[in-house]
Amino acid sequence: MTPLHVFVDAAMLRAGEYQRCSPEQALVYACEDIVETELGSRKLISKEASSFLTVICHTEDIEVPQVLVARKSQAALGLTYIDENVICVRGQSTTVATLLHELAHVVVGAESHGVLFRDELARLCRAHISVSYAALLHSVYSGVGLEMSPWPATATRRN
Repeated sequence: MTPLHVFVDAAMLRAGEYQRCSPEQALVYACEDIVETELGSRKLISKEASSFLTVICHTEDIEVPQVLVARKSQAALGLTYIDENVICVRGQSTTVATLLHELAHVVVGAESHGVLFRDELARLCRAHISVSYAALLHSVYSGVGLEMSPWPATATRRN
């Protein structure tokens, strides 16, 4: 089993690749990259994203966002337009992790990547990818110095 510090160190290095982002946003993206590379999440055809998210939203009692599919972009895998309740995914395929990242923005109602967003993303990953995936994500976020609620808080949704 790989020690946590290996993932944390890799995330710290990867954060430097996100030069157009705030330091917090760069760390969030880098942590997600490292976890996705290590454990991966299911890949979906982008056209399936809407039906996939509809099932999750009904399960979670979340208003279902509209999903748009755009051409592939090097700049972003997905975007969320909070006020319009729209998620845009890029390219012919996407991952469950990308969809949950964008859905976390919808749930918290913010474009930022702060602690509420990270907590919600960890909770969604725990419920819809795996406990192992969410635990590693939570640990790497914490390891790079990003604030997180205690791990047990990811087990249930706070209303």
